[in-house]
Amino acid sequence: MPGSTITEKIVSRAMGKKAKAGDLIEALPVDKLYFNEVIGPPAILNFEKDFEDVYTESGKKLQVFNPSRIAFMPDHTVPSCSIKVSQGIRLMSDFAKDQGIAMYKEGDGIEHTIASEEAFVLPGEIAVATDSHTCTQGALGSLAFGIGTTEGENLLATGELYSFTVPETINIKVNGKFQRGVYAKDLVLHVLGMMGEGGASKRVAEYTGPTIDSLDMEGRFTICNLSVEMSARTAIMNPDSRTFAYVNEALARRKLSMTDEMRGMVAKSDMDATFSKTVEVDASSIEPTVSLPHSPANAKPVSEVSDPINSVFLGSCANARESDLTIAAKILKGRKVSPNTNLLVIPASRRVYNWAMDNGLLKIFADAGANIESSNCGPCFGKHMGILAPGDRCLSTSNRNYKGRMGSPEAFIYLGSPAVAAATAVEGRIADPRKYLPAGES
Repeated sequence: MPGSTITEKIVSRAMGKKAKAGDLIEALPVDKLYFNEVIGPPAILNFEKDFEDVYTESGKKLQVFNPSRIAFMPDHTVPSCSIKVSQGIRLMSDFAKDQGIAMYKEGDGIEHTIASEEAFVLPGEIAVATDSHTCTQGALGSLAFGIGTTEGENLLATGELYSFTVPETINIKVNGKFQRGVYAKDLVLHVLGMMGEGGASKRVAEYTGPTIDSLDMEGRFTICNLSVEMSARTAIMNPDSRTFAYVNEALARRKLSMTDEMRGMVAKSDMDATFSKTVEVDASSIEPTVSLPHSPANAKPVSEVSDPINSVFLGSCANARESDLTIAAKILKGRKVSPNTNLLVIPASRRVYNWAMDNGLLKIFADAGANIESSNCGPCFGKHMGILAPGDRCLSTSNRNYKGRMGSPEAFIYLGSPAVAAATAVEGRIADPRKYLPAGES
């Protein structure tokens, strides 16, 4: 009998019996569930409306399935940009207090960043959230994916996801050493260009190979984060020593450590696992890469693009962690943002923000002429803090560049790495970062 993929193993562990790709699971138990303030409030209201009578008739208080496995993380429009948003956050806070659910503060971080930073999601778990970029947690070796409002409401009550089909897995095998100035973001944009918008439809993208093994966790998060842009159900990587070092550090911040139960949940794909397809990628051939409007899959080497840019956004759950800010700061140190370009920097979490402040990075950004804001998703999905006008051209380190994603549908959005973003901010046009990297910088 052939071996199993990590996805099949995680589902099998949750079900207590062997599961394989294509199996229809009537009720899949979920380990972790988290909400932002966009979908959280309506999910709570629907939960109260649809389930209160059931609990009342049984003489019990309305109660979520397990408060320790749920978290509320307001991030999309914080600090609040409207009365309605403020009301929604208050609703979440009150519900969290009543139910004993962890409620994070505005500015604590983007949900997909703090879910891993806080060790809320762990290797081998099934984690879901009401946002498509929940796939970011796949870098931990967890099966993580986005759900809708109705599914979120039912999960609050039952902890189960209904009618789940175990997805097939594509093996994206990456070999080769990055050229100077090439990073994980360039790799995943290159892969999106290879695969196309629907290239991994409804399947799991499992990344393997020596190049992936050599990446730090921040690079792995970036790759998993963007994989949904080729219509993947999610993305995943097999956990290794780097994964466990990251998780142990995250747990230590909460004065916790890995237990035998946590270790027992860890899974890895078998050597003879069955994949629906294997895609070979040569990382050594990849240049700094950008995605042109209006698709993340519209990827080209930066050497072929020099379009003028009047807005640069360094942030989002895709690229705003320590290493991302570090490389941008190296390029911007001692330089100024182009007078024709606005640079907006938003660290992915409060912890990253404070780290950047303690290490002088925020001063470098401020001296260069950047606007620096507390952690939020606002510009990424066109809600606040940097809305694009018709005709604007923005280079963003985020994950989507569809029409209207960051404001006007008549704006043009390009995607690139933090290094490309910093070089572009300096020149006021799409620019190759390699000319700005210090000698010996990779």
